Amino acid sequence: MKGETSENLLGDSLNKLQESRAAMDKLSAKFEELREINRKHKVIPEYQAALARILRNHPPIERVSLRDARFANVARGSLRESTRRPIGSNLDQILGNIIEDLTILKTQLDQTIVAFREVLPLAKQGGFAAMVLSGRAPLPEKVLQSADMALVFAQFYNRACMTTIAADMQVYPKGLEWLKKPVKGWGNSSDRGADLR
Repeated sequence: MKGETSENLLGDSLNKLQESRAAMDKLSAKFEELREINRKHKVIPEYQAALARILRNHPPIERVSLRDARFANVARGSLRESTRRPIGSNLDQILGNIIEDLTILKTQLDQTIVAFREVLPLAKQGGFAAMVLSGRAPLPEKVLQSADMALVFAQFYNRACMTTIAADMQVYPKGLEWLKKPVKGWGNSSDRGADLR
């Protein structure tokens, strides 16, 4: 803010963004693997029915979108109803929607990384704060868009996980017979307290 160099701080931030971006590629590849496993193997009918029932009753949820994640939209007080979409109608669609939203998030982060690189020379000279507040560089908007979109993705991903786990719980132990059975007394509150100490 006082015109001092901020090159090191921004350089460290850029490195963390690049690490996050690489992790997104790994996560996306894992979801592609899960989707392929789901397509190659038969899902038990009871699970399919339970998941379909849950998804039918689930309201649309906010999903990742570039459309409303701009300062101008915030200034207008835009609502984000247009970004609300279903989680999916089956497990394949859920996984596909997660991959789709993650792809948008990766594109956004790529743009943020480019915007970071463009301001590093100014940061070295101490003009970073003045440049940001002037509105002449895309970096501030890109940083806040990325943070906002990451939160939206996390909420969507969490809700998708909750939905599939709820379906698992409705049919348990069907299809999950290979899981180790709970031991006697596992649900006793005093036992749980002892474990926590």
